[in-house]
Order: sequence, then C-alpha cells, then structure tokens
Amino acid sequence: MKRLYCLLAGCLLPFVVAVADDEPRHAYLGGGAYFQTQPYAGADALVLPSPVLFADNRLFYVRWTRVGMYVYGQQNWGISITAQPRPFGYKGTDAPILAGMAERKSGWEAGLAMGGEFDWGFAELTWFRDILDHSNGSLLRLELGRFIERGKWAFVPSVFAIRYDAAFNDYYYGVRPGEATAWRPAYTASAGVNFAAQTYVKYSFTPHWHFLGNLRGDLLAGTIQDSPLVDKGYMLSGLLSVMYSFDY
Repeated sequence: MKRLYCLLAGCLLPFVVAVADDEPRHAYLGGGAYFQTQPYAGADALVLPSPVLFADNRLFYVRWTRVGMYVYGQQNWGISITAQPRPFGYKGTDAPILAGMAERKSGWEAGLAMGGEFDWGFAELTWFRDILDHSNGSLLRLELGRFIERGKWAFVPSVFAIRYDAAFNDYYYGVRPGEATAWRPAYTASAGVNFAAQTYVKYSFTPHWHFLGNLRGDLLAGTIQDSPLVDKGYMLSGLLSVMYSFDY
C-alpha cells in the first residue's frame, strides 16, 4: 500500500539508492472518466475519457497523466524533470459569453519537481511552463498531504497553493481589445494564487483490482474572478476509474 501512496502523492523515491535491488516494482493500469467544470459563464463541464497509469522504476515515473524522470535523489526526497497536459481552454462556440473570442488552446507544460516524505506526510514543489507556445505562461505549485489507510480503503488528501503568472491568466481569462464588445469589456488578467484541496480514494476489490476516485476543488484568484468571462469563483474536477495492479 505504501507503494501506491508514493505513486499517488508524488513522493520522489531515491533513484540513486538501491536502483539495482531485487524488490519488484508495482504498477497500476486502468481507465476512467475525468470531469472538469468551467468557470466561464454558461460553459458546460468537460467530460473526457482518461487513461490511468501509476508506475515508478526509480528512474522514470508516470502518475496518472503526468510523466517524469529523476535527476537527483536521497533517502526520502528527490528532484525530477516532469511534464503533464493542461486541459484548459475554450472555443468561441462553447458559451455565449465566448462568442467572437479567439480560441484558447489546451496544451502541455513541463518543468521541475522537488518533493519527499516526512513523518507528517509528504510535500512537493513543482514549476511548470507552457511548452507549446500557447500561453507562454508558467505556474508554481506547492502541495502538502498525507496518506491514510483503513482496511481495504486508502485516502490521500492534500492541499495546494498555485501561483499562475500574468501570461497564463491573461491567455485563459483576459479579453483582448479586438475581442471587446459593449457587454464584454477588454480585460487584462494579472498573476494570482489559486488555493485547492483534493483527495484520492482507493478501494481494493481484490489484491489486484481497485477502484480509484479523485475529487478536487480550486478557489480561483481574484484576478480570474474579475474577468468578464467568468461567473464562478471555483472549479471542480475529478476522476472515476478502475485499475489493475501488477508487479514487474
């Protein structure tokens, strides 16, 4: 169970310690449905099929849809380079408030992660930057959490503080002068900090078959809530999936 904790929580196993040991690696493979509400006025929530994979061979790792490679590690902490998709964005047809707006695209971001395990739980600091030349923005995220096990149930609750820079926020929530109308004024979003809380919930039907759920809520920064495109101060997202676990 501790192995799943490390994979879910993002604690960085020491890739330079005991890389050649004989301990079996543990992986989880499955699929499910991901949802994400949109803060834009009148926009429907996103519902997407999602592969679910958790694996770590102490050199490379996959955590749901995030991938990484360790570059340094000690007994209970490490540093990695990492990348993940960013399922934000919209088309002008997604809601009346967005009519006439240029498309804002989803994309991929990459950066660095540093994290580890402690007596009270785990911590991870990550920095990501857009790598597809969409927003050209970046974010800095601090996550703190812990692992709780109750029989066949396991929980990984955590809290976040996420600073999105001005380029990121203005791309997704700003209104360019050429997009302004009488009912949608031009708006330039600045940098801001979102606060979030989430939990993973795992239930083991058998030693190899598991249910995995995730629920997360984000409180949006004031600069996002002030956008004329936005009518909500929060976003909700989550995952429902089934996984098969195996050693390799």
